[in-house]
Amino acid sequence: MATVTPTVSRDVGERDGSSALWTWALTTANVDGAPLEWTEWADRTWAVTAANWGGATLSIEGSNDGTNYHTMSNAAGGAAATKTTDGILTTLETPRWVRPKLTTAGTAATPVVTLIARRHTGMRR
Repeated sequence: MATVTPTVSRDVGERDGSSALWTWALTTANVDGAPLEWTEWADRTWAVTAANWGGATLSIEGSNDGTNYHTMSNAAGGAAATKTTDGILTTLETPRWVRPKLTTAGTAATPVVTLIARRHTGMRR
């Protein structure tokens, strides 16, 4: 099992350095998304689509020590930030690191997770 490194696109949206888009292509065989160090990013929205979910569960996790990860909360209602079908969610917490992870790998699952994040106004170039 390999950790999936995201691709990153900088200067999406406003094109002023205030936002970026990360994309992880997870699979049943590669369930861990490489974590991002997170502290400068304020607003964040996660989207996930899959040609096949295969019974998989995606969790959005956070950590302050880079070792112990916990499922974050969905801003819509405060429940766990998890998905079992295509959709979008926004997370509440701002831990030091964040990552997507298939906590249930499923069968032949192929979810693609994207994260768009925006810096606080004071951090813009």
